[in-house]
Amino acid sequence: MALKLGQDQYYQVKSLCRYEEKVKGSRFIATARPVTTEAEANAFIEEIKKEFHDATHNCYAWKVGFGRSQRYRYYDDGEPSGTAGLPILKSIDARGVANACIVVTRYFGGSKLGTGGLMRAYGKMAADLLRSCEIEKRFFTESLVFEAQFDFVNVVHNVINTFEAELKGTNYGENVVTFSVEVKASQLNAFRTKLTDATNGQVRFR
Repeated sequence: MALKLGQDQYYQVKSLCRYEEKVKGSRFIATARPVTTEAEANAFIEEIKKEFHDATHNCYAWKVGFGRSQRYRYYDDGEPSGTAGLPILKSIDARGVANACIVVTRYFGGSKLGTGGLMRAYGKMAADLLRSCEIEKRFFTESLVFEAQFDFVNVVHNVINTFEAELKGTNYGENVVTFSVEVKASQLNAFRTKLTDATNGQVRFR
């Protein structure tokens, strides 16, 4: 069952998690980790392949990004085409999570599952894994960099706290302070307006 998304929200796996099950003698181990880039996904896949270097198959699927910038990939690692990676990806979609990589490892147990059996096994492993993982709600954010005079430092911090924005960095110059923040995408315009009003227009956005 897919998790319901709010207007400016998405869900992702909070941290590395694992689920294991035997299907007709074969040992299946499903592992998930949150990832935000293809490089992170590939690095995680390599970690699992090293950990289970003696496995028969290490099949995977990952999905990162949103909207037009969304990317995904899946791989069957020697299983019949379309029987492993794609069912894993479909389970990610069905659960409604984003920025996730799942690797399902299989140690062959002697009994062939057939095309349909493989699809069900890999899809079920990914789905059961995601049900067992801790899922956290995240917000779409926008990065914002701006400058304000020293006199308004406390005012700026109050606005940041009011909007529950994340202060990523502060750089103190000779006359001004440069702030780098992450703001919920849906609140970006309101945040800018509030900053402008609170500083009497003495704020400069980059």
